Amino acid sequence: MANAKTSGERAPAAIESLVKQLVVTYKAVKLYPPTSTIPRENAREVVSALRAQLRERSGVRIVVVKEGLFFESLPILPDQPAFAAFAHELYARKLSDIRFHSGVSETEVTAFLSVLLETPEEIEAAGGFEARLWERQVDGITIGSAATKFVDTNIPDAVEEEVVEDNVWPPDNARIESLLGGPYGIKPRDQRLLMRFVASPKLVNRYLQDVALARAASGPTAALAERVSMLARIANGELAEDRHALFRSIAEAVMGLDPETRHQLLVDRLLADARIDDTVAEVIRQLDLDEVCRALAEGLDPDPVSREGISRALRNLALISIAGKDDVSEAARSALADAGASESDITEILDQALPTHLQVIRKTEEQEREPIDGVLKLIDLAPSRDLMTDEGDSELKALREEALANVSDGEVIAALVTIATLERRPEVFSSILASVEGNLVMLIEWGEYEIAADAALALSTLSCDETLSEPLRARVSEVLMSLAEPDQIRIIARSMRVFAADSPEHATCRRLLGLLGGHTIDSLLEVLADEPDMAARKALVDLVTDLAPGHVQRLGEQVSDPRWYFVRNVVSILGSTRGSDTLPYLGRTLRHNDARVRRETIRALSNIRDRLADEMLTAALADEDAQNVQLAARYLGGVGARCAVKALLAVAQGEGRGNRDVGPRVEAIEALGRIGDAGAIPALRSLTGRRSILRSGRLREVRAAAESALDVLASSERGGA
Repeated sequence: MANAKTSGERAPAAIESLVKQLVVTYKAVKLYPPTSTIPRENAREVVSALRAQLRERSGVRIVVVKEGLFFESLPILPDQPAFAAFAHELYARKLSDIRFHSGVSETEVTAFLSVLLETPEEIEAAGGFEARLWERQVDGITIGSAATKFVDTNIPDAVEEEVVEDNVWPPDNARIESLLGGPYGIKPRDQRLLMRFVASPKLVNRYLQDVALARAASGPTAALAERVSMLARIANGELAEDRHALFRSIAEAVMGLDPETRHQLLVDRLLADARIDDTVAEVIRQLDLDEVCRALAEGLDPDPVSREGISRALRNLALISIAGKDDVSEAARSALADAGASESDITEILDQALPTHLQVIRKTEEQEREPIDGVLKLIDLAPSRDLMTDEGDSELKALREEALANVSDGEVIAALVTIATLERRPEVFSSILASVEGNLVMLIEWGEYEIAADAALALSTLSCDETLSEPLRARVSEVLMSLAEPDQIRIIARSMRVFAADSPEHATCRRLLGLLGGHTIDSLLEVLADEPDMAARKALVDLVTDLAPGHVQRLGEQVSDPRWYFVRNVVSILGSTRGSDTLPYLGRTLRHNDARVRRETIRALSNIRDRLADEMLTAALADEDAQNVQLAARYLGGVGARCAVKALLAVAQGEGRGNRDVGPRVEAIEALGRIGDAGAIPALRSLTGRRSILRSGRLREVRAAAESALDVLASSERGGA
């Protein structure tokens, strides 16, 4: 950065123009109240400038240092005090970089800049800048945080030499083993060393080859798989823009192993591990499909065990979504043919790996000898030969052969569900239902969402069929509930993020969730609580929000959960329904012991137009958290809640229970001005006349807000007259 700065180079004009508009918007957010349209209009200009940049790149990253802002190591508007001051504001709040992503909105820009209005201490107390962005539901802007550490510069000579020795480049195998095997993680310096090592495919390949040679006698597969997994997990902890290159480096190192070791590693461990370890799956996804299939085909032996291993590996390859089933099948067929496999062997391997039909295996068994009387009895019980044979009916014979040869696993389950809707004998019905229950969840794992949705519709209808006894209807509901388990819902939610919103697959998944109805809400909330990715969390919240109307009671039962972040998600979803039936549950969360849950409750109440909701917002003015009191006062002023005038006056005068800092008082005064109640004029006038030598700066804000509110009330009276 320093080189660019001294050489006279500067960031592109478009980036400097973007930052200029960002600073203008920041000043507007700072000067104007939240209800003003001026900050939003300026933010709209920022978004327009960002869209022009996001057409050429995936994101815009601005680096923050104490001296100023940088874009791709080039200084932005250097030696200009206004922009240096803005950079200092960011730096003081421990921001190291800001990333603007595709889809960022003007609301997110103003929300991001409004966080800058808070003091560094307030941001730190709230959990950090990133936590404040999450509370304001900002997804299009992410930040990196900086940390300051104090170290002793007087390092003894022996220690200094030891540090130099530890960082010999390239590191030897013993050094890498010690870094990977550390019981308490690794230091930042060692992390950088390890990431530099992982970024070199040649070094990683050399290391893996040495591990394979050291374990050659006992079999190297397990040791190699363990180290690939550890390297992948460490790479996954890096920045998103760096992960792809690191995963690619590990993948190239694996493919650089000798053919026999590589084949054994892929077949026996890596492709199987990829189904349960997303980081290993990311490594495999960096490889070309044809390349992987050729590596699998190279180790094909005539024995059945080898064919079975390759089939299992191909099945795992399709399950981690490296490509579609048809693409995997085509690539595998080509690779096996190039490796010299016969057509029959190829067909057998692919049928085992990616079955599309049930195979009916007919067995010829030697009949046990039975007494002649038993044989005669069987003959007497059998129907006539004319009814048993289809030799004279070619259409019936063709139908029977088609039924045996062209039925997929999903179609068999669908047929069982259809039979269950027709059967009424209790014993037979229970037996069929047990078969359905054991296989129904497999439809989700196979991605057969269309069949799963049809089955859910049939079972849902059957559970309401009055011709069934009550115990059997309850049993049907229990089977239907198996589709709504967290594991199944997690798969469906992941698929909905993969498929486009207007695709048939996305519509089918949504239909399935709609049929399951309220049964899915508990599972979706659990998946939401465990999801670490912010974008995925937002998608899940939207999904539950669509299902929330009509299931308020089921959602309300979750507000007693001990996890504050779980309850906050529930409150946000309850607020999205905008229904007064949520108020009993929001009344409980308004008294939650975590201020963030209470804050989300205040936001939810602002969406509900009901007198009780206004009274609950009025009660929130007694909150001990300053932000909560400000938020409640702002919403009460926005809706013109005259029932809150008395409580707002108490806040404005610094009286009563709850937080009475300057921020809440100013917000309450502005709310009184927006409500327009003439009864507040005497109290506001008394606030404009107060003088004090001590705390004069704080009282000045209160006086200014009171004068502004009186002007608003006066103009309202003139307008009314």
